[in-house]
Parts: sequence; C-alpha cells; structure tokens
Amino acid sequence: MRLLVSADIHLGSPIRSAAMRNPELGDRLKQASRDAFVRIVDLAISKNIDVLVLAGDIFDNDQPDLKSRAFLVAQLARAAEANIPTVLIRGNHDALLDHRAHGDLGPTIHLLHKGAPSVEIEGVWFHGLSFDVSHVSKSFLPDYPAPVPGRKNVGLMHTSLDGSPQHDPYAPCSEQELMAHGYDLWCLGHIHTPFERTSDLVRAVMPGIPQPRHFGERAGGTIVIVELGNGTPAIERHEVGQLTFKQCSLDLSECSNVQEVLSALRTGLQGMQHPEDITAVRLQLITGHHTTDVLTSFTNEVLENIDRVFLDKIKVVVPGQHADSRADDLLRLMQEELREPSFQFASKQILEELRTVLPREIADELAEVALNDLLEEAINEVTLSLHAGTTQ
Repeated sequence: MRLLVSADIHLGSPIRSAAMRNPELGDRLKQASRDAFVRIVDLAISKNIDVLVLAGDIFDNDQPDLKSRAFLVAQLARAAEANIPTVLIRGNHDALLDHRAHGDLGPTIHLLHKGAPSVEIEGVWFHGLSFDVSHVSKSFLPDYPAPVPGRKNVGLMHTSLDGSPQHDPYAPCSEQELMAHGYDLWCLGHIHTPFERTSDLVRAVMPGIPQPRHFGERAGGTIVIVELGNGTPAIERHEVGQLTFKQCSLDLSECSNVQEVLSALRTGLQGMQHPEDITAVRLQLITGHHTTDVLTSFTNEVLENIDRVFLDKIKVVVPGQHADSRADDLLRLMQEELREPSFQFASKQILEELRTVLPREIADELAEVALNDLLEEAINEVTLSLHAGTTQ
C-alpha cells in the first residue's frame, strides 16, 4: 500500500504579519496554501496513491469560511473519484471544527476521533485521535487502540512529540513510547519542519508544512509518500510548495548616489528570481545613508519590473563609523545592556506576554528564538537614526 502523508495545510490562515508589511504578498501566501493542496491531490492521483493521510490542522481555525470548506471537500472529492480514500484527524488549530456541518463527507473520507478511532482500508488498519479542545497538555498515546494482530497498523497523531523550540507543547509524547506502541507507521503533524524517525521496523514521519507561510517555516514545503511492505516502511519526499523564502544581503555602503543604489538593488533582486516559484525576499542592506522607509520605497519600485519576487522585510545594517562620537557611546551601552541576563529574561517575559494577545500569525514570528534578531533589528534602527542626526 502507498500512502501520501501531509499535515498542517492551514487553509484560511490569515497571514497577518506578511499582509501588514506587503498586502500583495499576503494575498499570494493565502492562495499558495490552496495551490499546494491542489498539487497534493494531483500528486496522489498521478502516483496512484492508495490512501491520502492528513494528520491535523487542515484548517487554520475552527470556523473557516464556506469557500475554504467547499475547496477542501471539492479536492477530497477529486481524490475519491480517483478511488483514493482520505483518512484525517483534527489538530489543535481546527480542534472544534465540525467537518460534517454542511452534510456527510462521503463514504471514502474517514475522520478519526475518540468515538471512532480506527478504520480498515484494504486490510490496513488506520488509528487516530482528533483534538476536541484547542490545547491538550497530556499525551494522547495511552488512548490509542492496540495494534490489530497480523495486520499493518498506521497511526495518525498531531503532537509536539518530545518538544520543538519553535512549537508550543501540544499533546506531547515520548518518542520512545510512540515507536514502541506496536504500529508499523506513524503519520505525524504539528511540527512544521519535516523529519522522520526509525526504530527497528517502525517508522514515524513528520511531513512538515506543505506551503511555508513565513521565514520561520523555510524548512517546509514537502509531503511524504510512504510504501508499506515487508520490513521498514519506505519513504520519499516531494516538494509541493511554490512560494519560497530567501534572504539577500547587499552592501550599499559604496554607492555614491541614488542611481547606484537602485542598480545594486535591481541586480541583487533579479538574482532571487526562480523560473516557476514565487519568492519572498528578506533583504539585509548595509548602508549608513538611507532609512529603512526610503530603502523600502526604492526596493518596491525596483520590484515593479521583476516578476514573481516580493519583498517581505528590509533590515538595515549600519557599518561602524563615528567611533568616538557620543552616539556610539550610547550604542555601546545599549549593546552591553542587551547581553545582560536580567535584560534577556525581562525581554523574554515581554515577548511571551505579547504572544498571548497578538493574532496567531504575528505571534508566530515572536517566538523566543527570534528575540536576538528582534533586538538587533531595533539597535540597527536606533543606530541609523543617531548617525543620521550626527552627519554633517
């Protein structure tokens, strides 16, 4: 049996942070998640897949718009018409979603949950439990059915597993206990970075987010095709995302006029083009002559004539200058303060408070791992302003 395994499609994700910086990029990102799912179904059909497996967070929230619901049903119907059944579970994002609110999904679409945790398809048993609240702090594993003897057993679970620095602990589960449960294959969701684990003849796969939504998810963009046979399940990864995130660093400090700045931006951004994919670029610009707002305007003007490349964010780095100025004395003191443990601790507390009140898409970019980048960006902005004020 051949399975196509995916998770964390996040249909209907608002993409707020990107949309606030660049509305057109935000619109592209929303469409990219839908396009990725179309490619998933296309791949399942072209590869003669036996079962489509979706391990949670198909939607980004519990109340998707009717258009998103209709889109999912239409795509799963395409799979059904090609004799490909779907097995799915709900994740923490779409925990309370009633998939059958607008009618029965059909005999080939199997939503696994506590009341119906297992289904048999062509002699293979699939087991899964759905989230029914948005946050579960204990392991689901003790509630999973025992494996059916003499048959292949596949588990679907939405879990942070042993933990990931970029993901909150949802339904955490010991990797060792998971692999020892008796199933042949685990299809996992929740962590957006793809990986797999193998223990004896058991394999667990985290397919990753099929279409990354921001720079913190650059490692995603894939699904997994698994072949169940004699021995350890064989896997192959396939790319389905078509919107990629890239970083570009340009030194503009030697540019003597605006024309040279525009020329350097044009050359660098043209190098980001891909013949098929859309690219979101995060620029790091080394210069002491222009503010971020001015450089953003220049960049957007250049991008008007470069297809499939969009600006995500600009970071300005000011080269060292005015070493004996009072402005640099202040900046040195600020840099020293940033390294103080007490400052770091207080900053992390503030960051966590912000994450609890901000929209999810913005909160995603305020993970603790991003703290140093955020502080560095703030220092660079202050540096640029101070030096602009001291330049004669």
